[in-house]
Amino acid sequence: MSYSLQVVKERVFEKDIDAILILNVESSNAVTTRYLSGFTGSFSALLITPKRHIIVTDSRYWTQVKQESTFELVKYIPPKSFLDTVCELVSNMELRKLAIEKDRISVTHFESLKEKLPNCEFEDISSLLLEIRSIKTEEEVKLVKSAVEIAQEAFKKMLEIAKAGMKEKELAAYMEYQIKLLGADDVAFDTIIASGYRGALPHGKASEKEIAKGEPIVVDWGARYRGYNSDLTRVFCIGEPNDRVKEVYKIVYDAQQKALESIKAGITGKEVDSIARNHISECGYGEYFGHGLGHGLGLEVHENPGLSYRWDKPLIDGQIVTVEPGIYLEGEFGIRIEEDVVVRENGCEILTTLSREIFVV
Repeated sequence: MSYSLQVVKERVFEKDIDAILILNVESSNAVTTRYLSGFTGSFSALLITPKRHIIVTDSRYWTQVKQESTFELVKYIPPKSFLDTVCELVSNMELRKLAIEKDRISVTHFESLKEKLPNCEFEDISSLLLEIRSIKTEEEVKLVKSAVEIAQEAFKKMLEIAKAGMKEKELAAYMEYQIKLLGADDVAFDTIIASGYRGALPHGKASEKEIAKGEPIVVDWGARYRGYNSDLTRVFCIGEPNDRVKEVYKIVYDAQQKALESIKAGITGKEVDSIARNHISECGYGEYFGHGLGHGLGLEVHENPGLSYRWDKPLIDGQIVTVEPGIYLEGEFGIRIEEDVVVRENGCEILTTLSREIFVV
């Protein structure tokens, strides 16, 4: 039994619950399914009791399940409906109280479960699972670090071919190609390459715009390795940036540095966000930093905890967060720098090793 499954069972079954039911229909809950069972397919149901670990899936995945998971396989065979198969299993095992993730189940499926299992109660464990998943084992930290290393190498290779006149999309495609060649499962998300005035778009995905000499180019990218994600942002220029770009860059750099120095177990995400935000505001650019300072990172690119005014809970040893202050000047340019760090008792462990200075090529 995996450590993650063991921890979840300990936390859930200390309550009056008979089983955990996780539905994954067309990858609706691929994350929790993988976390608990190891199975990476797009279609399944997990039924976990104190003594049994069952996975239900169709013929597309019977062989894959045996390779990826130690769970007991129950084969779903049409024309019986998938939910009927799952509900019959629940009824035959005389389970009465089921823990589910309401955040990851459709209204239609939830209503069908209630209709097909009229004698069952359902308890939502969405928040509990997010809390457990947010605290990474050392093995999970290593996987995120590997994802970071792949992303960094792809960025370096992209810089080798970057030149004025190339389109943002060309550079993004090349970097995503390198990410896969370097061993990643896939990219973590659609690559953001936003040059010049487009840098003021925090989520400015790579476009047909041609890159001009001297303008700052914001690159936000990541790799997924064995299910775990990295998420980095750097700025580069083809030729020297002007003094205004350098001035704004230093403000963002210093704000990030102050935040990094403050991160340790016990401080709240809200407090860390305020440290960076206050510095940017004191420098006269507060209105140009509109998003949160960072977010949790792991099996999902955005997960708990948060570094924002909304997250007033203490950070916990083992959580991984991004730290990404930015300044966005509409019609001019944008600057953002992003690090991936592990919260530790006496500080933070920075997983990224790429220089945080502006890259000039």
